[in-house]
Amino acid sequence: MTMTLEQDHPGTELDRLRAECARLAQALVVPADDGYRHIDRHDATGETARAWQDIQWQINALAAHLAAAQHLLDRASLVRQRQPTRPADPTELDELLRGPCEVVLTSLTGAPPEVIRMPLPEVIASAREHHATVMAVTESVSAARASAIGQLAGISTRIADLGGRSGAVVVPETVLSGLRTDLAVLQTEAERDPLGAVPGSAWSQHRDRLATRLERVDAQLVEAEQLRDRLPDLVDELRMLIGRLDAEEAEARLAWRGLTTVPGESAAGPPEPRAGSLRARLRGLELRCRRAEWWAAADEADLPAALRADVAAAMAGAAQTRQAATTHRRRLAEFRVELRGRLEAFRHKAISLGRSEDLTLTDLYDDARRLLRAEPLDASAADQAVWRYQSAVNEETQP
Repeated sequence: MTMTLEQDHPGTELDRLRAECARLAQALVVPADDGYRHIDRHDATGETARAWQDIQWQINALAAHLAAAQHLLDRASLVRQRQPTRPADPTELDELLRGPCEVVLTSLTGAPPEVIRMPLPEVIASAREHHATVMAVTESVSAARASAIGQLAGISTRIADLGGRSGAVVVPETVLSGLRTDLAVLQTEAERDPLGAVPGSAWSQHRDRLATRLERVDAQLVEAEQLRDRLPDLVDELRMLIGRLDAEEAEARLAWRGLTTVPGESAAGPPEPRAGSLRARLRGLELRCRRAEWWAAADEADLPAALRADVAAAMAGAAQTRQAATTHRRRLAEFRVELRGRLEAFRHKAISLGRSEDLTLTDLYDDARRLLRAEPLDASAADQAVWRYQSAVNEETQP
């Protein structure tokens, strides 16, 4: 590709070409810490690094073309400066500006450099083409970076708002620190690999997870505010319900006091006390209220309802146990009648055998009657006493 010089004075053309080279060279410049550090291609990672790598040969070619052009332009500037009292020879300047340049192209593979001789206008034209490609990628990266940072703006503002809260309910510093750390990671990734911050990418999924965490924090904050108003009343109500349960369980234990098991049968027995363990669980909520730990209480927002359900279940269990005690008491009364009937039947049998004066049988009979009259009834002992009397009567009747 050729490019003819404009029909200007060679000195004017020299200034124009020097300005053009300086403009094209901006694509190669990495500014210092002035707010534009993200332009540094060497810090790029992921998709962005690959995009830069794909045009690295054009970046090198742009640098080589500009170096060759600048070398020739520097020579032309020296020619113009040799005679400061009068203008430089236009012919000599014109020949330099139209003359050939040596462009040294280095290979990305380590091959020996390639030297190309080209007229200066063609060197500038080729540099423009490479510059256009480099700037297209630069603009694409900048647009992607602006989009990614913009996606984080709302999250950043919300985290800052949470950290600036004051009052009775605040977000713990440990929670805020975790949110800030995640945001910083996302911001760094957006700076270094903006082309990788696209929907469906790992960066996008990380951002969505952080947004979801923020939503949970907001929900917990609302819950904590509500618990600040409701929890003290809930604790008082649960304390009263557990007190009632304690009384119910005491009555259920009392109902089973002295009741024994009928031999060969099973019985529910007194209930396992639950009021103490439930009261211990309630104590944690009481401490939250006393210490105004509303955020931590929101982590346990389901506990009051769970405690209420457990108290209701324990109350129902205590009532069932009391009913079972009443049923078992009736069964013991029936069993006492059965034993008395058997004892009297064998007493009549002993009388019919002429053994009414048998002291051994009399002692066994008296023991059995004493146990059958006792309150509460020891069903097993009474059953054994009747069985011993019955066995003694039957032994004497055997030949």
